[in-house]
Amino acid sequence: MTTFSYRLIDSVRPSRYRISLQPDIQAATFTGRVVIDLTMSERCPEIRINCVDIDISLASLFWDGSEFAASVTYDPENEMAVLTTEVVPGPGHARLTMEFAGKLNQHLAGFYRSSYLDNDNNTVFIATTQFEATDARRAFPCFDEPDMKAVFEVELEVPSDHLAISNGAEISSENLGNGKKLVRFEPTIPMSTYLVAFIVGPLVATEPLVVRGVPLRIIHRPGWEHLTGFALEAGSHALEFFSDFFDIPYPASKLDLIAIPDFAAGAMENLGAVTFRESLLLVDKESASQPERERIVDVVSHEIAHMWFGDLVTMKWWNGLWLNEAFATYMETLATDHFEPAWRKWNSFGIFRATAQATDSLHSTRPIEYPVAHPSDCQGMFDIITYEKGGSVLRMLERHLGTEAYRRGISHYLNKYRFGNAETTDLWDSLEESTGEPVRALMDSWVFQGGLPVVSVSSSSKMVIARQEPFSFLVDRPGDSAIGERWIIPLAIRNLGNYDHVSQYLLDEDSAVIQELGYEIPIVNAHGHGYYRVSYSPELLTKILDSFESLDELERFGLIADTWAMVVAGRDSWASFLTIAKAYSQGVYLEQAGWAVIAQGLEAAAKARGEDRRDEIAATAAALFTPLLDALGTSPKAGEAETTGVLRALAISTMGILVRDREIIEFAREAFRAEMSREGSLEPSLASAILHTVAANADEADYAFVLDRFRHPESPIDEQRFLGALASFELPGLVSRTLALCLDGIRSQDAPYTVARLLREPSSQAAAFDFVVANYPTMLERYPESATPRMLEAMSALYSPTMAERADRVRGFLGTVKIPETGKRLAQISERYEANLALAKRLRENV
Repeated sequence: MTTFSYRLIDSVRPSRYRISLQPDIQAATFTGRVVIDLTMSERCPEIRINCVDIDISLASLFWDGSEFAASVTYDPENEMAVLTTEVVPGPGHARLTMEFAGKLNQHLAGFYRSSYLDNDNNTVFIATTQFEATDARRAFPCFDEPDMKAVFEVELEVPSDHLAISNGAEISSENLGNGKKLVRFEPTIPMSTYLVAFIVGPLVATEPLVVRGVPLRIIHRPGWEHLTGFALEAGSHALEFFSDFFDIPYPASKLDLIAIPDFAAGAMENLGAVTFRESLLLVDKESASQPERERIVDVVSHEIAHMWFGDLVTMKWWNGLWLNEAFATYMETLATDHFEPAWRKWNSFGIFRATAQATDSLHSTRPIEYPVAHPSDCQGMFDIITYEKGGSVLRMLERHLGTEAYRRGISHYLNKYRFGNAETTDLWDSLEESTGEPVRALMDSWVFQGGLPVVSVSSSSKMVIARQEPFSFLVDRPGDSAIGERWIIPLAIRNLGNYDHVSQYLLDEDSAVIQELGYEIPIVNAHGHGYYRVSYSPELLTKILDSFESLDELERFGLIADTWAMVVAGRDSWASFLTIAKAYSQGVYLEQAGWAVIAQGLEAAAKARGEDRRDEIAATAAALFTPLLDALGTSPKAGEAETTGVLRALAISTMGILVRDREIIEFAREAFRAEMSREGSLEPSLASAILHTVAANADEADYAFVLDRFRHPESPIDEQRFLGALASFELPGLVSRTLALCLDGIRSQDAPYTVARLLREPSSQAAAFDFVVANYPTMLERYPESATPRMLEAMSALYSPTMAERADRVRGFLGTVKIPETGKRLAQISERYEANLALAKRLRENV
């Protein structure tokens, strides 16, 4: 059996931790003591334990009735401390005790310090944690691998006026008489170290809302109590929905949802103590748009789904991380759709699936699951392939198997492995047992090879002829392409004239003639839940377009999205894309997902052609979007669907920024002036669209107002709206000011995404690129490790004529730059850049 120096010794396993911590938030330090109950399966000359940036001052081992002092040496390369004693313990039970000290860092990982400004503009600090994937070792010495599950008992010594939170419910609070108190928490269920959490600071908790016997609270900074109601609503719904869906009670005794001012990720599923970015938890329901509220329901549901899938049952090793996140993505969408069916969540999910398919159309994509050697390798799994592709493939499987059979299999899996660890194949086996379908073989073809197929479809004498082949943006296939060659595809097929009758067919060969259906006009990927592209023969496509209204929303979206992908790949023409876009416009279909693809294509063409040749694209955009905006109007109408506001905002943005329609710009400026003067307020559904439209056509006075509102927001979402607008100002001096703020003035959690927006905009991307090149070492030091690669992803958009002339410099930077993760991210950025350059060249020459 192969052993690795960075892996812990399997013969020493923890069963219980007793952790005592004393954070000094003002000094940004902490001290602590941990006692770990161990089980040894053999004699152990040394005990290796994970430890980073922690000084262990005292260590001892209780073994065979006696306490032995332990000497400590460090193995920094493998992030371990090595402990030895004068005896060689084992096999049997032992107890390891350590005293240690560390620093509350500023990197939003491990045990770190966050801050906010109070009403008097004073900086207030809190201490908080983020341990996934391998940063618990920065807070206390531990066995920091996911299958080393144990019970955790925690106590925190904190200032008397501070709130202290951990995974378990508080069981006592003892006044120590020195301005401090000792807060003890009940033991947890057996769980992995990456799920442990400690939060300490001058925070406020709502009164508990009891849901199925579980007290649910929102923890937040003082003064934002009025922003907690919607999160309580979303949290209580998720608790009830998942308890029923899994048919298993919530696995902890309480649930705190905690808003953290500085947080690198969106949220983190610490059992019983879930942490969030403030903007993804705290909201004024009345002043938030439908997408802003939907996003909060998504994230709250995602994290609460993890309480079962990830916390109760956990992957054995980090190669299984994808299943945790993909399943939570699938479940969040299911839960949000149940929370508010009128939002039509599965339709908007199509946009995320298409975004994953774009990355999956690169030869440098990766399989959903791949071997993870060093723990740092798993950082590359926190990407769109894990979340959106993984969630999409699970949805495709659920549609193929049937929801109830799928649910039974998942419940069986969770019951079988509860409190333990499992592999991906354990879930497939449970689903096979509940459905009798060959789930493992089917899913292996999607999980262990990258890419996706395009299914070419033609029809003859009521027969469907389907042929699959790998799809890629760049036609030439390199020898190391990660795109697979054949998939087992669960085709869903219906006749255009029959909405409800859908036939299932497993395409496991390169091609097949399906004779038994008898369909005149077959629609493949019926109802639009499959993770594959479809290319219809010209004759069949003409018939489908003649009955465009007979498609459902996701089917229409699939048609426009797949056609745009073909344009990007050079396999179809701009004219074909416009033909389908015109069908949307002529039918005035009020469907945001499809119109988003149309806007994407128009924006790409406008950027590719440059400022001096954009008028033709602007005229095309006006011709397409004017009928839509005429139907929608610029203000909400009584009784309209909430999702209509999303489409109206897209239409106003397109007309105001791409078309530069004078009436729309003036409409936006009037609304903006009312907001500035406090004579009115921005309509929530249009707020971002108005701000971006104004910013794209604005001056320094407008910038000053937006900057002030960003610095003095009324809520976290208000802050994000105005921050987003800062990246839309086009004047060179204002672009430079915003870039400077990204090093000093914008939180490190938000700055990389602001830079990314500036890299994507034609008016600012040259300055943004030069700024990144000049300041990249500083950015690496300041920004969270997980955010830097996402910032660089925006460099694939550097294909305007000005930047295309500098392509070699962009290639040179991407070829030498370093990012704080392993994996294929940089290769993907470079390949997408080359695909976009080729697309831009075709659009300049042929549109």
